[in-house]
Amino acid sequence: MTARRRSYEPDRDFLRVRDFLNETYSAFDAPINWGLERWNYARYFVAPFLGAYGKEGDALEDSLGAIQLWEDMVRIWEDNAGRIVGVVCIETPDPTDQQYGEIFVQRHPDHVDLLDEMVAFGEEHYVHPERNRVYMWAYEDDADLNAVLEARGFARRDEPVLHHLEYAIGELPPLELPDGFRLLTMAEENDIEKRREIFGRGFNHPDPIEWPSAFSYRELQRAPDYHLENDFVIVAPDETYASCCIVWYDAVSRIAHLEPLGTHPDYRRKGLATQIQFAALRRAKELGATHMPMTGGFEPFYRAFGFEERRKEHPWVKEF
Repeated sequence: MTARRRSYEPDRDFLRVRDFLNETYSAFDAPINWGLERWNYARYFVAPFLGAYGKEGDALEDSLGAIQLWEDMVRIWEDNAGRIVGVVCIETPDPTDQQYGEIFVQRHPDHVDLLDEMVAFGEEHYVHPERNRVYMWAYEDDADLNAVLEARGFARRDEPVLHHLEYAIGELPPLELPDGFRLLTMAEENDIEKRREIFGRGFNHPDPIEWPSAFSYRELQRAPDYHLENDFVIVAPDETYASCCIVWYDAVSRIAHLEPLGTHPDYRRKGLATQIQFAALRRAKELGATHMPMTGGFEPFYRAFGFEERRKEHPWVKEF
């Protein structure tokens, strides 16, 4: 089968790529492709967040520039019928960021023949300007991708290793919060200032200049698959947001994702992360989800929670 590459057209293609990811996610026995949460998150949060990171105010022009850069870097492959059969993209649209240079290849199971061309595109366009390298992650049992990477001169690193974990959603316990704490969703109290603070503090950033800008969080709320009622916070007795998480649901594969989950340093070791995780799982179950995959999260927490390992993923690096 043949396919042609073309530039990404945001207004036309965002939802088409989302649908392609939903349709192909379950075609593999592992999350070979992104889930819908990562596609939404990359465009509607990561790009505007990094555009304004470390700058005073919303830095709107820089955020818009980062979104534009991200969109400009995406490429799509379509078959003769105009169906999307492959996507190559980045996640970090900041050439100075240490994670720049990471290639993400989303593929159709019937188009393994495109892998070499898609990886080659990433090599040509995503090289880190200072480190002079690109890299990808590949599951140890993904024979097709491993073969292409080896043939193209990538070297597999044993560490660090990511693990694909998964949780089967069954019976869930009732909510048990410490006295004075309460669970809310952003549908009940859409306080952007508090929400961006818990995002920053939940990931160990005490300086407000490192928190998501108000614009970046409002932009996230514009994402097609974001819903206010699936954005949870636990409120402390002093009305500070103490913990947070967002549920993203893929109705095609009946899986739910968390992106992200964090707890304020002042409120850790109170079981809040566990409780908000249970709240998220209850919502996911109500939506129809049967499983929740996790890759690259804080693994000790998720393993203790009951997530089980499915497979390992290794980084492959190519130096120039």
